[in-house]
Amino acid sequence: MTIKSIITGLLVFLIAVVLIGMVLPIFEKVKIGGPPKVKLEIANVIWALKGYESEYAALPPGENSNVVKVLSGDNPKKIVFLNYRRTNEHPDEIVDPWLTPLQIQFFQQTNFVIRSAGKDKVFGNADDIVFNSISNDFVKP
Repeated sequence: MTIKSIITGLLVFLIAVVLIGMVLPIFEKVKIGGPPKVKLEIANVIWALKGYESEYAALPPGENSNVVKVLSGDNPKKIVFLNYRRTNEHPDEIVDPWLTPLQIQFFQQTNFVIRSAGKDKVFGNADDIVFNSISNDFVKP
C-alpha cells in the first residue's frame, strides 16, 4: 500500500462517517404524516427550485401546477429537478403528508414561501408548516 492509497481510503471513510452522521438523525425523526416528513418534502422542493434557479438564473414562472411541470422536466433543457408523489386528487401538484397541495408563492425574482396546511388541512393557522427563502428557514405561521 502506498501513502496515497491510505490517505484516499481514510478520506473516503471520513466522508462516509460524516454523511451517515448527517442522514441518520433524519431517518430517526421521520414519522408518516408528521412535521419532519413534510419538512423533508418541502426541502426537496427547495432544492429543486434552487437547482432550476442555478440553471436558468430565475425561479420558474406561474402557479403551483406550472411550477411542478417545469421542475418535473417540462423546461427548455428537459432537466428533471423534482420527482414527487402523484395523487389522483391532485395529479399536477405536490401534496403534503395529509394530501393537501403545498402552496408556493414567489416574491420578486429570487424569494419564495412554501406552505403546508398541516394536519388540519386548513391554511392560515398555527399548525401550518412554512418555509421562507428570505430567512432560509422554517418560520411560524
